[in-house]
Amino acid sequence: MRTIRQAIITAVLLCLAPATVEAAAQPADAPAVNLAVSAAPSQLPAEALLDPTAAAWERITGRQVALNRTPPLYDTDPPANSEIPSAEVRVARTEGKLLVHLAWKDATDDEAVIATPPATPPEQRGMKEHSEASDRFFDATAVMFPSNLSTGAVSPSLQMGDPRLPVTIYYWNAARGAMLVNAQGRGTTKRTGESFPARGVYRDGVWQVTLQLPAVPAGVPLAFAVWDGSQQDRDGRKYFSVWYRLQ
Repeated sequence: MRTIRQAIITAVLLCLAPATVEAAAQPADAPAVNLAVSAAPSQLPAEALLDPTAAAWERITGRQVALNRTPPLYDTDPPANSEIPSAEVRVARTEGKLLVHLAWKDATDDEAVIATPPATPPEQRGMKEHSEASDRFFDATAVMFPSNLSTGAVSPSLQMGDPRLPVTIYYWNAARGAMLVNAQGRGTTKRTGESFPARGVYRDGVWQVTLQLPAVPAGVPLAFAVWDGSQQDRDGRKYFSVWYRLQ
């Protein structure tokens, strides 16, 4: 009986041995190689790739990125009435820029056209003007990466970075357009006042959005987020991914 037991234990150890050796060969601080998105080189101009429906995007291999739902912050927060379990991410490099194409299923099209605020500063206007659509929320998406473009094994906090490792966020909203945001921790999000090229198309229950980023180098981690306006998603109420290394 003891011999049979020893044989079983030996067989199990032999089955585990290759995985153990492979794990030991990886440095303790090495980034997970399976969590990565690859950037494909393209001969097309960035302007052509900004079209989310361009045929060129179909020729670039996509990566299904799992999305997690942020937990409710307060008891009064309504539960999520829809699920967006993943987004498909495709990435291309051209003309010294990084183009990120995101696509995800959404049963509702929550977008609007909001008038551009007057150029006159508020304190110089003859009368106050109410903000438009202040009681509505809109579909949105974003790409986040370390502000210092670090390729090290340690990534910033997924909760909008931290003071030691701040983040830059390329955010696009279906009503307000694209805006560049900086953050160094939860509750520190700050708009820079800058914009960037981005386009979004909603068709047949699917959002396709293309964001134009600078030439982010390989090895930098990227994180992705999606907001569903129909369930009042905004700020930290969203779907988000873990970090994915850019290849």
